[in-house]
Amino acid sequence: MLAEVERGAFAAESLRKLWPEIVPTERKLAATLAYCALRRMGLWRHLLARYCRRPAESLGQTTTAVLTAGIAGVLELEHFKPGVLVNALVQTVKRETPADVPLVNAVLHTIMDEAPAYIERLRSSAAMRDQALAAGVPGWVAATWGREWGTMETKRLLTLVSAETYMTARLSPGVDRDEWMKGCQEYLPSPSKISSSAVLLGSNPYPPDLPGYAEGLVTPQGESSIWAVESMLIHWQAGLLLDMCMGRGVKAGQVLSCCPDAVIEGWDLSAGRLSSAVKEFGRIGVGGRAVTACGDAASLVPSNSPSAIMLDAPCSGSGTWGRHPEGKWRMNPEKLSRMAELQKRLFARAADILPPGGVVMYSTCSIFREENENVVGSVLASRQDLVELPIRLREAAQKRGRPYGVVIFPESPWLDGFYVAIFRKKR
Repeated sequence: MLAEVERGAFAAESLRKLWPEIVPTERKLAATLAYCALRRMGLWRHLLARYCRRPAESLGQTTTAVLTAGIAGVLELEHFKPGVLVNALVQTVKRETPADVPLVNAVLHTIMDEAPAYIERLRSSAAMRDQALAAGVPGWVAATWGREWGTMETKRLLTLVSAETYMTARLSPGVDRDEWMKGCQEYLPSPSKISSSAVLLGSNPYPPDLPGYAEGLVTPQGESSIWAVESMLIHWQAGLLLDMCMGRGVKAGQVLSCCPDAVIEGWDLSAGRLSSAVKEFGRIGVGGRAVTACGDAASLVPSNSPSAIMLDAPCSGSGTWGRHPEGKWRMNPEKLSRMAELQKRLFARAADILPPGGVVMYSTCSIFREENENVVGSVLASRQDLVELPIRLREAAQKRGRPYGVVIFPESPWLDGFYVAIFRKKR
């Protein structure tokens, strides 16, 4: 899994491919170890360089991956004996590179003895970079948030974006929430306070195992994402909606399920994601009201004039780094700036396409102001035809943007960091 992530894969997809090779009773352990390794990868690699007798860059891929997972496991797993884990990892190295066995043994045992005190010194350091390292967040991210949010909020964010996350299940209209929860007690369900259609699960089950999944009664979807769509539907519920960056169609599926008079046209650069969206619409029984087009949203032309547009813009994903920790190691300041420029072009394009009286929602799963308020402000500075619509705050984690939209911090295992701003075009 770590090798595939290094090549650009998503951890969740890689793990699903590996499931047939893993004993079912050990799958939870495998996933836990994988995400422990990814969430604070920067710290584990730092410890590897600090305690390894050889230069880390001289180690082979297998040895590096084994040591990364091993360091994460011996320091983070609470209900697994470190000696058993070390032995299993040593056996892997013995098969691949036997000469590295003494090194792996020595490094992992030294880290078990010495690293906890060193990590505690990092956490208590006055230097933000040390605290970021301890939390498993790149230093440049902490510096950027420090400028955007201030020192106290940044310290809180460092912890929030590296915390473990759990699944939220969105129930289709007509499904009784209390009854559905009775049927999945093994997942420790609780009702969402943000949405009456959402259930918070105390774990991350395989989606097809959820009661009613095959019948389209339930869909895994983040609590913040559900809230964002519901906020838009307060201002629009019928007609043609253009989803400019539809991805796998989760938000579009929510719209079609909630609004029987809505029709969606969805765009995406990826034919694979659009294919997944079409399958998703079929699963939840709304496929007859959606059409798709593959291409660049900055240049595609809608088949008809939409009365609403959803732009869930491509972004850094910083608000979902707890859920998709591999993303934080692929982002850098230059990529962030390029993302912001793309977002400005897409939002300006959405505003141009939207007819008078129409509604547009701009959203990201980011907590960088550069991708949120700054993008919206830049586009609004050059036009006077968009009027911001109110968004109801339902959580302490939600706060007004400065000055546009609403920002959500990932304050719980179900809340992703998110940004939403909704506008109506003047008639």
